[in-house]
Amino acid sequence: MRRLGLTAKIMIFFALLGLAGALGLASALRGFDEARRIDAAAFSDIRLAGSASLLSSRIAAAALLSRVDTDSSPQEIEAMLGKLDAAIELVDAARAHLISALPASLREANPTLDARIKTFIAFQHGIVDIGQRISTKAALLEAGAADARANVDQIVATTAALRDELARRAGEASIRAGARAEAVRFRTILLTMLLPLGGGLLALFMLRSQLTRPLRNLMEAIRQAVASDRVIEVPHRDRADEIGQLARVVRQFSEVRATLVTRESEADDARRLEQLRNAELAGIADEFEARIGLLLGEIGRASEVLRMALQDAAVRVHQISRSTETAAASVDGAGIDARRSSEAALRLDFVLGQINAEVRRVSEMATEATREAVGTHALVTRLTENAAQIRDVVGIIEAVARQTNLLALNATIEAARAGSHGRGFAVVAAEVKTLANQASEAAGRIVSRIAQADEALSHAAEAVSAIGASVAAVEQTGTEIATMVGSHVELLGSLGETVARISDVTGTAALAMGEIAAANLQTVGQADTGAASARELDQRINALQAEAEAFVRRLRAA
Repeated sequence: MRRLGLTAKIMIFFALLGLAGALGLASALRGFDEARRIDAAAFSDIRLAGSASLLSSRIAAAALLSRVDTDSSPQEIEAMLGKLDAAIELVDAARAHLISALPASLREANPTLDARIKTFIAFQHGIVDIGQRISTKAALLEAGAADARANVDQIVATTAALRDELARRAGEASIRAGARAEAVRFRTILLTMLLPLGGGLLALFMLRSQLTRPLRNLMEAIRQAVASDRVIEVPHRDRADEIGQLARVVRQFSEVRATLVTRESEADDARRLEQLRNAELAGIADEFEARIGLLLGEIGRASEVLRMALQDAAVRVHQISRSTETAAASVDGAGIDARRSSEAALRLDFVLGQINAEVRRVSEMATEATREAVGTHALVTRLTENAAQIRDVVGIIEAVARQTNLLALNATIEAARAGSHGRGFAVVAAEVKTLANQASEAAGRIVSRIAQADEALSHAAEAVSAIGASVAAVEQTGTEIATMVGSHVELLGSLGETVARISDVTGTAALAMGEIAAANLQTVGQADTGAASARELDQRINALQAEAEAFVRRLRAA
């Protein structure tokens, strides 16, 4: 029954009620049919009793017709014989009808009745035949036979007894039919009363057990499902009828509601997480903007100092170059004067004075060049230190870029966990990662440029050191020239040798000045290269600052 539907159960219930009603109706019909059969049997017995009475009356009438007075005329006797013949035919028909309609039990109870009636009929036929063929008188004699009268009396007695028996049986059958009909009526009334009552009680039980109570349980389950955010247990889910379907639907509703509540909770958590992430991104953006602004400001200031220092170094190198050229010209002039002094001994004092003055001037210029070289070397050293500081700042930028890349990777992972709620955050994380990569590449390019500038500064430092050494040699040479001029002022006798040595020394100084000029030209080129690198570094820093500002704007907009 649990696998049947509610409609099927109701149909089965009404089918059972119909079957019970049909059985009751069939029983009533059988009872009425039995009563009808009993009534039919009683009617048949009454009809047989009537047939027996009719046969008895016809036999009596035939017997009376055969009793004619002897004083009757022949015509009366012939008329009587005609009537007797007709009465005998009626008796024979009544006999045949009665004997054929009698039950076997009555025929067995009266085995001689048919034979006696046939004997009576044959006797009466004999009277008619005698009267018609022989004489009426002989017929009268035959009709007055005592045996014939005794036979008639027995037939009448037998038919009367048979009639009484049939009447008794008909009465008993009528009584049985009435009793049976009364029993059938009582049973019909009882079924008519009990069947609706039993059907109502059974319907009430079925409605209570199969519909009302399960519906109350399902209503309670529905209230629990509406009020609870968890999956509840719903009864009657194993039933195959509509109640089971409704229970399964309530269970599905509870599961769907629990899923929706869970998803709403997850959505709230995702929104809170997104708010926290947005706040964290805003903090990261502010911190990144502050740190990158500070770092870019420091890099810009260091780049500006480097550019100005390189420009100052270029100016100083140009000044050194001009001083060196002037010193070279002076040395050449000193050599020419020395050669002239060898030709004009008379003008030796004046020439020696000029040589001494020129040598002092060259010495002073060499001293000034030495100071300029020392200053340039210190400036190059300071530029190298600034480049090292810039490399440190770029290293910090690379660390920030790596940290930003890690944050972008974590943000991408969290966005993937958040699903559809983290798509915008995933886009922002991709932008953060792209900007971090761009910042890292820009920092790499800055490091490369700083390395080139550092290399140029190293070459400049070496060149300045070489210039300082050359200038020191020139200064020493000038000192030696001055010493030699002072020591040989009074040695006029050895003027030629002194002038020759002065010429050699001035030639050597001229060569040194040429080398110093070449070194100055190389230093000027390297200083210009360093200045160009510094300008390009400024441009890279400005581009990086613009990208950082754009990234911060996108990060805040997200």
